[in-house]
Amino acid sequence: MRLYINAFKRGIQRIFSLPRLSLPLISTLGLTLAAVLSVVAISNTLLFKPLPDINENDLYQVDLQMAFSEGLNVQFFSDPRRVASIKKRYGDELSWGHVIPSTANIELGGQPIEVTHFDSVTGSPEVLGLALITGQSSDIQNVEEGVWISKSLWQSALNSNEDLNGKTLRLDGEDRPIFGVFDDFASLNAVGLNNQSTQQVWRFRNFDTLLETPDTISLNLGTMTFVRGPETNMPTTAEIEAWYVDYVNNEITVERAKTFLLSKTVEGQKTNYRDAFIGDSQRLAFVLMFAMFSLLIMACLNLLNMFIAHYQSRNKEFAIHICNGSTFTRLRGLVFTENLPMFILASILGLLVAEWLMELLPILAGDNLPLLDYIHLDMLSIILALSVVLFINAIFAVISLIYVDKNALTDSLNSSGKGTPAQQNQLISKTLMVLQLTLACVLLTGASISVKDSYDAAYTDLGYSMPNAYEVSMQIIDDNWQESMREQGRLRGNEWQQVRQDFVTRLSNLDAQVLDVDVLPLTSNVSLRAFPDPDTGNSVMIRPVMWAPKLIETFDITLLAGRNLTPDKATLSEVLIAKAFAIERAGEDKWESMVGKEIRMGEEEEDIFLVVGIVEDIVPLPAGTLNVTAPEIYFKDPNEIDFNRLSAVVVMPQGNELTREQVEQAVKGIDPRLNEVQVEGMVQRWDAVTETTRLNMYIVAGLALLTLVLAAIGVSGLSQMTASQKRYELAVRMATGAKQSKLLQLLIKDSLWMLITGLGLGVIAAVLAYRFVLDFFSSAPPFDWAGTMTINVLLACVMLLSIAIPGWRVISRDPMRVLRDL
Repeated sequence: MRLYINAFKRGIQRIFSLPRLSLPLISTLGLTLAAVLSVVAISNTLLFKPLPDINENDLYQVDLQMAFSEGLNVQFFSDPRRVASIKKRYGDELSWGHVIPSTANIELGGQPIEVTHFDSVTGSPEVLGLALITGQSSDIQNVEEGVWISKSLWQSALNSNEDLNGKTLRLDGEDRPIFGVFDDFASLNAVGLNNQSTQQVWRFRNFDTLLETPDTISLNLGTMTFVRGPETNMPTTAEIEAWYVDYVNNEITVERAKTFLLSKTVEGQKTNYRDAFIGDSQRLAFVLMFAMFSLLIMACLNLLNMFIAHYQSRNKEFAIHICNGSTFTRLRGLVFTENLPMFILASILGLLVAEWLMELLPILAGDNLPLLDYIHLDMLSIILALSVVLFINAIFAVISLIYVDKNALTDSLNSSGKGTPAQQNQLISKTLMVLQLTLACVLLTGASISVKDSYDAAYTDLGYSMPNAYEVSMQIIDDNWQESMREQGRLRGNEWQQVRQDFVTRLSNLDAQVLDVDVLPLTSNVSLRAFPDPDTGNSVMIRPVMWAPKLIETFDITLLAGRNLTPDKATLSEVLIAKAFAIERAGEDKWESMVGKEIRMGEEEEDIFLVVGIVEDIVPLPAGTLNVTAPEIYFKDPNEIDFNRLSAVVVMPQGNELTREQVEQAVKGIDPRLNEVQVEGMVQRWDAVTETTRLNMYIVAGLALLTLVLAAIGVSGLSQMTASQKRYELAVRMATGAKQSKLLQLLIKDSLWMLITGLGLGVIAAVLAYRFVLDFFSSAPPFDWAGTMTINVLLACVMLLSIAIPGWRVISRDPMRVLRDL
């Protein structure tokens, strides 16, 4: 026992007396262990722990995906009336709920607050199993008059006051009473929700009265429909699709819309709520686990080679132990005990850094991971950290002495120490290095493909520039007024046009350029329109865009053929079309011939338009954010655009910022049927839209750089150890006239087979691993052979430098001095 105690004490001393061994182990193992623990905590929360806020038992998410256009699927259950219809068909055996999440601004207690707004139907929180903290449930008679708030908002704004009598908040320009408080709805992974806050506001519509109003024939993204009940009572996907056909035939009264809806491919979906909520995060967790454990293995291989070199240099010490009767098992036990202090410190460092990473996780992960507030380290993490380091320590103790041979050890007592002792067999070190290079190649290949895909997605050419432009809007809060304006249709000089003109005139007083268009080119507020092709009768999908003077020039949209629209023309029937639409109509070779031709977009005479110019295609949002392939057509008539808000674009001089307060002052009192002003900058919108993609790119690039550094350190350490062990041989060769360049070639040649083998196996493993990833993630980018070859060439160059630089340090010394020192 005393031997082990002394070995433990020596281990503590060695932390300070041998920093070139202790510091790399503590830092490298601790940091990679922290990454592994972070991924384990994420996986444990997402995959195994019960959802913290809702009851997931017998809870399913249902959907009906419609292939609206190529690359764009929309949810048919975006209208709660349709949910009420399918609920009626399947009776009262199932409990149905529906939620449309969005971001809204409210005023509570005199303070403006940005919240997550849930437009829902009665009973939805109860179906989810959300706890009612205080107040009334959502099935009361006057449910549409008030609002419910979340626990977090209740605590922060109302100081957890259970007396809600007289408490109101201002939403959409109206003061609404607060009827109750629900627990925070955290198990939510909404599409397109920019700021998913736990400060939430619920509004409800009466489920039983939804069928009394006609279908709005609208399709949106980001809605959620869920149902609770036994799986045996759930409608099958085929039954959902059959209901869709019946609903369209019986409830859609506009023949043109009915024909369009029935022409689209639909797919019914029924998914366990947790699986739908976690989504691709489950697969992402497995990929992260593989990446982090691969880094941990690479770090351990580096450290293992260092330990092998360290313990081979102590062969005389082991020889003395064996001569005194020690067994190999005892030697390994002493090595394990001696290293224990370093490994314990590495585990402590890993836990501390992992806890710090948990704090940074909302920044690092953005919106990619749900339940971020519930991911933390626990006792399982501590047990796992200690188990991992003890296991690695045991492996190191075994492998570090795997080439210990009793005869070679005793012979070394009689040797002079010159040359390469028999104990210093490098086969295992080189085998471990081949494995490390293989792992590095796999990780770097995947990382390079991911980084390239993220870069292309974030920095793709959108077809327009981004000046200092702002989108200013006011939401219509009077549904009757909006409906009456829709009925006025294309009447020139109607009330809507007068309000727009007043809005634009007021904004012009801000000493800025004002464009009378509804949205910025960079937008998720995309309108789509379908019209029958006069030749084939098939539906043609377009994206109508409002035109205004200086629009094309301000955003540098390229005019490819014809001329721009002009405001002084008497007719409103002129349009600009995108190049994709021109190619679709006239072909790849004759698309310019569309200039001067008429296109029909309806059955009325006023649906005929003259094409006066062709412009470059534009993309509303970077790839992966919103896939809209419908080509743009620019209209001068604002009534061609379906509206639900009053909006315009303001272009400020560079360096000047447009604030909400400035706009509010300019448009104050414009119309009481419009709510608060919203101002969003174009550059800020791009930053927000691409933030997650860019952050992923930086993180993966950092992971690739770390992989490259670990591989370089490993090869450099092995090269230095090889050159150091051969320093006697190298010194003799130099003393007898060998050139340094020849000796360097000798060292590189000695390691070349290791490099070729590792990279060759790495390419094969990378191809096989990425095929598995493609089967795992349907949205993963295709395998990039050019990127793979480039990254392997880069890795090979780094490895050659890692071999050459340490070797050069040895052979550049004076050979006679080396011989005297040995």
